[in-house]
Amino acid sequence: MIQSLPGRWLAVLCLCAAATLPVASAAPEPSGDVLSRFFVWWNQTFKQPGGYTAQAFGQWFTPDATLYLEGKEVIRGLDGWASHFQKIQAGGGDVEIVVPFKRVFQAGDRIYTYHVIRSRRDGQLSCALAAGHAELRGGKISTIVLVRSTLDPAKGPLDPECWTK
Repeated sequence: MIQSLPGRWLAVLCLCAAATLPVASAAPEPSGDVLSRFFVWWNQTFKQPGGYTAQAFGQWFTPDATLYLEGKEVIRGLDGWASHFQKIQAGGGDVEIVVPFKRVFQAGDRIYTYHVIRSRRDGQLSCALAAGHAELRGGKISTIVLVRSTLDPAKGPLDPECWTK
């Protein structure tokens, strides 16, 4: 069965399986890959109103860059990246992509990731695990494809990187 999976899904499967391995207790440095560096910038910029502009996203993304979440295209183009995240930023609260990622590796022009997304809004906490990949063109991100699963504290312990207060 595993041998019949396309390469990208096999990589996601490996990332998810690897998530059960113990993680070192010391906070490691973020990977030097462009996706990790982008999310470090994204986290910092989330705290700066007006920071999410098409020009700012252009330092990381190709002009036609896309974001797919759960198999659906959510963003296309630099203006789309800017307006999408301006809306999230304007909604109030905190959102953070935990960097360094739980798992990340690059194979050619693809960066595979498994990471935590945590948020806080109107006194409510939320935490999700995300897995997927980014495709690069000319050193910039041309596509990000992610699947996410929101964690429910009523169904079991949360990931240690989730916010609890």
